[in-house]
Amino acid sequence: MSILLIIPLVSLVLPDVQFSPDENRILTQFPKFSVDNFIDGRYMKKAEKYTADQLVGRTSWIKTKTNIDRLLQKNISNGIYLGTEGTLIENFNPLPTEDLNRTQAAINAFYENHPDLKTYFMVAPNAISIYSDKLPANAPVINQKSSILAFTSGLNSGITILDPSSILEVNKASALYYKTDHHWTTLGAWLAFQGVAEAMEIKPNLDAYTVYPVTYDFSGALVSKSGYSLKNKDSIEVYLPKSEDDYSVVTYVENQKKSPSLYNSEQLTGKDKYGVFLDGNHPLVTIKNHVNNNRNLLIIKDSYANAFIPFLTPYFSEITVLDPRYYFDSLENLILESEITDILYLYNANTFFRDTSLESVLNDV
Repeated sequence: MSILLIIPLVSLVLPDVQFSPDENRILTQFPKFSVDNFIDGRYMKKAEKYTADQLVGRTSWIKTKTNIDRLLQKNISNGIYLGTEGTLIENFNPLPTEDLNRTQAAINAFYENHPDLKTYFMVAPNAISIYSDKLPANAPVINQKSSILAFTSGLNSGITILDPSSILEVNKASALYYKTDHHWTTLGAWLAFQGVAEAMEIKPNLDAYTVYPVTYDFSGALVSKSGYSLKNKDSIEVYLPKSEDDYSVVTYVENQKKSPSLYNSEQLTGKDKYGVFLDGNHPLVTIKNHVNNNRNLLIIKDSYANAFIPFLTPYFSEITVLDPRYYFDSLENLILESEITDILYLYNANTFFRDTSLESVLNDV
C-alpha cells in the first residue's frame, strides 16, 4: 500500500520530464482541462498517458517487467517484438480510420490549392513489413502494406506515389533496418532512393558515394522502450560524396546555426546516435546545394527522412525540411518565401499512421 501511494505522489511532485533520450521521443505533459475534453473522454486518455510517461523510475520499471516477461517466455514488450537473430521489431498500430481520413483529406485539399507544385508522397514500410519472417511465430500483426495501399489509393491522382517496398523486399537479406532501433539504415535509405528516383525525375549516380562506418556502438530506442537487453550493437554508416563539387550548406532555422555538413559527429557521443543525420529532428532546416536548376524541394517529414535527404541534395538547388511535430508557423508563407517547386511527404508507416500533426500544418491551424 505504501508503494502504491508513494510512487504516484513522488511522480506528481517531481518536475515533468520533457524528453526521453532512451525512447527518443517527447513525453506527454500534464493535460489542460476543458469540459468538452472531459465529456468526450480525451482528457482522461491524455491523463492516463501522462501518468505512464511521467512515472518515477519509468525506465527501471520497464526493464523489470521485461525481465519477468522473458522468464514467462513472452516475446513482446511495450509493443516491441523480440524477433529472430536478436532483432527488435516495433508493432504496427494505426489510428482509427476517421483520424486517417482527416489527414488524407488535408493532403488532398492542400494539393488542390497548389496544383502547380509537383507533389510526391512516400510512406516507407517498417521492419515489421519487410522483415516479417523474423517475427515470432503467429504474432498477431496488422498488414502494413495493405494499410499503406488503402491510404495512398485515396489520394488525389495528381500526387505521385513513391513506393520503395519492391527494392527493399528484393534486398531484404541485407541490413536494411537497425536491430535495436526503429529507423532504416543508411543502406535501406539508399536503396529506397534508387527505387523511387525515376518517379521523381532523377537519374541517380550509383557510384557517387564512399561508405564510412562512424560507430559500432549504436543501441537504439527500441532497446530502451522494450527493456530487452541485447549484447549486440548496431553500426551506423554515412555515404559521403566522392566529388568535391558536391557540397551543401545546412541552416537550422530555429537557432540560425549553419553547418557545411549534412552530418553532426557530436551526436555520436550521445544516446541517440541516429542524430548524426542532420543533427536529429528540427522544426525547420534549409539546405542550399551546389546545383542551380531552379528546383526547390519542400520535404514534410519524420525522422526516417534524415538518412534519405543526403541522396536528394545533388538534384535540387535548395531543400527545405519541415517536421510538422515541431513546426507552428505558416506553411503558405514558407512556400512563397522559399519559392518551392516540389513537395515530398516522406514518413515511415509507424509514425505516419499514429501522428495527427500533419493535418494541422496543412490546414494552417
